[in-house]
Amino acid sequence: MQLVGDHSALSGYVTLKYSKGSEVFRARRIDEEGRSLDLVCRFNRGEAKGAAILGRLSRAERNLRRAVCLLEAGIDTAIPLARIERTSSPRSSWLVTEFVADVVDLDQIVLTLLPRYDRTTLRKVKLALSEELVELFARLNDARLYHRDLKASNILFTQWDGRGASPRPMIVDLDGLHARRWWDQRRSWQALVRLSASLRDYPALTRTDFARFLQRYLVRMAIPAKQWKAHFRRLARQAGEYAERSKSRKSDKLDGFSGA
Repeated sequence: MQLVGDHSALSGYVTLKYSKGSEVFRARRIDEEGRSLDLVCRFNRGEAKGAAILGRLSRAERNLRRAVCLLEAGIDTAIPLARIERTSSPRSSWLVTEFVADVVDLDQIVLTLLPRYDRTTLRKVKLALSEELVELFARLNDARLYHRDLKASNILFTQWDGRGASPRPMIVDLDGLHARRWWDQRRSWQALVRLSASLRDYPALTRTDFARFLQRYLVRMAIPAKQWKAHFRRLARQAGEYAERSKSRKSDKLDGFSGA
């Protein structure tokens, strides 16, 4: 099978992400009738050796299960189509999903696309995005799921500008997704802090935008919203602290929130 062999020779092959342990690439499958289908594959190499692999799920299997959990919770993600594994050492796995066209991550939307709108249109687009983000957080919480790295660049949108249909958020980076074994509101709050931290200092977002989003979030999560100003100060402080820690970890990258 070419996917397991030299996948760089696949039709339409393009590397999307590469690291020592994994590669994400796009390719095109052409069937016997000449119809083409664009796919995305995550290849995980050398996951474990020898006895260490016994009883452990492969990365592809874990992410397949995570995708199913998201879909069952009503959260969009790339539809998984196939999973392939090499069980001999070194163990490797492949997860093939559909390619989702016309998606833009939230980081790019806020940084480069929102500033192009006039004031009236900008407010409408931000309102629609905010409502969908609140619903995304709520569905994760209702399904007892949390994502440890739910920054803006890990939240993708289709129809983000609302033209013709409502924006639809989706999560395709599944490595950070985990199930909670018990109810813990802190997990949801931590995700909110992470998202806020990643949107720091973007001129298209104002303190009022953050405040409105937080008020909707509190109502949707059944948290008393009368003290929203205290929650806002707490969010700003914690997101700022996260930004500083992130700054020290990666000097070439800054995530944060300056709503204090």
